[in-house]
Amino acid sequence: MASLLAQLPPCDLVLVEGYKREAIPKLEVHRAATSKPWLHPDDPHILAVASDAEPEQKIPRIDLDAIYLITDFIQTHALSVPTA
Repeated sequence: MASLLAQLPPCDLVLVEGYKREAIPKLEVHRAATSKPWLHPDDPHILAVASDAEPEQKIPRIDLDAIYLITDFIQTHALSVPTA
């Protein structure tokens, strides 16, 4: 991922999808209808979940349909990370 990010022009925020094994801050998106297991119990880099179901373990949850809360969460956490 670092080599891909190095190719980008300067920017304020990069959102990525599919890098489950990277040690980066994450927001897990989980839909109950998929019946897939939660990722947050095994990933300490997941800061919160956006879901239509209650997570199995204690972790901040944002309703999947509350787009404004999801964007607020991303902005708050992006602004708290120091930049190079």
